[in-house]
Amino acid sequence: MKLTASEFKNGYNAMVTQEANTDMNMDFGVQSMSKGESVSYNEPKESIYVLMFGKITFAWDGKQETVERTSCFKEDPILLHVPQNTAVSITCVSDKAEVAIQRTTNAKGFVPQLMKSQDLLFASEKRGAGLMNEASTRIVRTFFDRSNCPETNFFIGEVVSYPGKWSSFPPHFHTEPEIYYYKFLPENGYGFAEIGDDVHKVRNNDLTGMAGGVTHSQATAPGYAEYYIWVIRLQDNVEMKTHVVPEHAWVADKAAKYFPEI
Repeated sequence: MKLTASEFKNGYNAMVTQEANTDMNMDFGVQSMSKGESVSYNEPKESIYVLMFGKITFAWDGKQETVERTSCFKEDPILLHVPQNTAVSITCVSDKAEVAIQRTTNAKGFVPQLMKSQDLLFASEKRGAGLMNEASTRIVRTFFDRSNCPETNFFIGEVVSYPGKWSSFPPHFHTEPEIYYYKFLPENGYGFAEIGDDVHKVRNNDLTGMAGGVTHSQATAPGYAEYYIWVIRLQDNVEMKTHVVPEHAWVADKAAKYFPEI
């Protein structure tokens, strides 16, 4: 699945819904805001509010905090993670702001948390160095999974891929569905999403969805940095297992040799 959003209208822009897109089993949308605007949510689903850019004030569970993120490419994430039936309000303080929102059903409760660098499972890792002739170097920031939030039904993070590089390679798959939501720097950049045997050209604000069991990988055009949120809807009470496509697994071996050495 590929969805093209281009520009968002002010307000909530629904891209995927758990009810209509049953193979995704989650909601994904983007709240686009202008200075002084406020929005309130109280959803019957586990919810994640990821600040993409801008300065906003979160209010939740009797708490309030103003946070700012000027670049999702260069700065660590800031997100609010809440269980079902938690009242949340967001007020835009800067001229513009954008918040990516993920939701899914989850009967389990947990303590709401505003997460910053020190709260993340892995704030910023450089992956792929020393492998594949540096063809897959990237920055990975993992927000959380069940190891640091046992009650969650999400596994979520973000990737910043360097110009001309691959990510999520070798191609891999898992039983759980996954969504990618893209940004490019500069914004007119693009990349390619491999989903099974299909390849989609992806641009700023696009979204791709991979149903369970479908292989996927990602490539970025030279000259452009690619960012994407990846969000996986975990199975209820089942441990996730990721499988690499066997015929391409060798390329990630530290001892592997490539052209012109072979």
